[in-house]
Amino acid sequence: MKSKAILLIILLIPIFLPRVSAQSPLVIVPLNDNFTGVPGDTIIIPFQLRNLGNQTVSNVTVYVTGPAEGFLYGSKVIREPIEPNGTVQDTISVKLLNLDPGRYNLTIVARAGSSYSEARITISVKTLVDYALRIDVNDEYTYGSNVTALLKITSQANGVIIGRLGYTLSRDGTVLETFTTTIYLRPGESWVKELKLTTPRVGDYSVYFWANFSGRFKSKRATFRVYQRNLRYDAYFKDGAIYVHVYDENRQGVPDISVKINGIPFKTDDGGTVSYLVEKPGTYEVVLNLDGKIVTTFVEVRKLFLSATQENETLLVRVVDSTGKPVPNITVTASGPLGKDYSATNSSGIAEIDLEKTGYGTIMLRAESSRYMGGETSVKVAPPAKPTQTPTTTTTPPAVTTTTPAKPPKNYGPLAAILLIAGVLLAGTSYLAFFRPIIQEEMLDRYYFVKVRAPKLRVMEGFRFEKGVNAIEVKATKGRAEIKDGLIVWEIEHLEPEEEAYLQVILG
Repeated sequence: MKSKAILLIILLIPIFLPRVSAQSPLVIVPLNDNFTGVPGDTIIIPFQLRNLGNQTVSNVTVYVTGPAEGFLYGSKVIREPIEPNGTVQDTISVKLLNLDPGRYNLTIVARAGSSYSEARITISVKTLVDYALRIDVNDEYTYGSNVTALLKITSQANGVIIGRLGYTLSRDGTVLETFTTTIYLRPGESWVKELKLTTPRVGDYSVYFWANFSGRFKSKRATFRVYQRNLRYDAYFKDGAIYVHVYDENRQGVPDISVKINGIPFKTDDGGTVSYLVEKPGTYEVVLNLDGKIVTTFVEVRKLFLSATQENETLLVRVVDSTGKPVPNITVTASGPLGKDYSATNSSGIAEIDLEKTGYGTIMLRAESSRYMGGETSVKVAPPAKPTQTPTTTTTPPAVTTTTPAKPPKNYGPLAAILLIAGVLLAGTSYLAFFRPIIQEEMLDRYYFVKVRAPKLRVMEGFRFEKGVNAIEVKATKGRAEIKDGLIVWEIEHLEPEEEAYLQVILG
């Protein structure tokens, strides 16, 4: 019985013993376990794989683990078979990112199937001394502008860095200002300096910016120019507005020029122009900043005033400005019950209106000019009184008795005088029609027309016509027409008999 129990125990032993299979232990050994670097470096870790088992190992994965931030870990697969007791050497990399200085422990791991091996390595991160310099300033500034140069240094180190920095400002080679200081910067921190120049003088400027941290020296230079243009301007009143035009040497309009009209600020547009509508006459002050040169001028805005007197069928309209001075070459429009008439003032400021064209009653008068603020008024006119005829008294002389009266000549009464006057008129009319040119004038709104016709029986040579009107444009179908000193002058060298020519005038 005892022997049977022993035999049963012997038979059950294999059941409780673990199974025995082929072993394939894998060992990874770093060939260097201490490394040093700075942020941005890539650390190359050499290692050796050993197969201590009795089976061949292949497709071994090798990788590095450690802190979750600050490192970029590499990995690789070694596909080369490793025989039992065989070895393989290779490398794996780790990139250092934005790490603070210090010692960091990492683990290198090798895995093949369910077998793996690991080993520790140490990386010492040193302080990285690095920074960036920057100067922000434009290339050119017009004289009268303020200039700001921005100096900036930014730390790119992984720890606190201490050093010195400074700058030098010069104009045309002459040093204007120098500055130095000692600072410290934390990682990513910046030092900023605004170098402000208030309306600097004309010249070529240079800014030299330098720094030295832990023996690492850097510098940067920037240049800019302050210049003044030769600007010109026109300031005038026209068509109800004050205009200011600023232009350069090439007559090109200059934009963004500061202009004040009676204290109201403006900026010239892309064409170099400012316009300001005015509603009343007076003296307007215009102040311009021409690249730092302050110029003050004045624009006189005057208004037209009208008064009128009647002389029979003619209305004499007098036009003066705000100062009471007569104004020539002003177009006067008269509107009455029958229609309109137009006239231009002469050198005394007087315009003549034909009342037969306007009719009698209330006449509206208006004076217009691009150079003045327009004026208007109304007057009442009456038809002129017709002259009364005085009856002629005939006195009969007493009869005289003669012994032998002579035969008196035949008395035709006033017939002879009538025939004589008719003859003269006929001769004059024939002369005008056959030997002298015929000139006709007509006005319509702002248009003034002149027609000339050559005589019927002869050629017209050297014709010249002059008229004092406020004209802005003239056109002629024949000859040459121009505006000169407040007059329109029309000259025709030759016209054939009965040939016609026309002149068109646009009034101002």
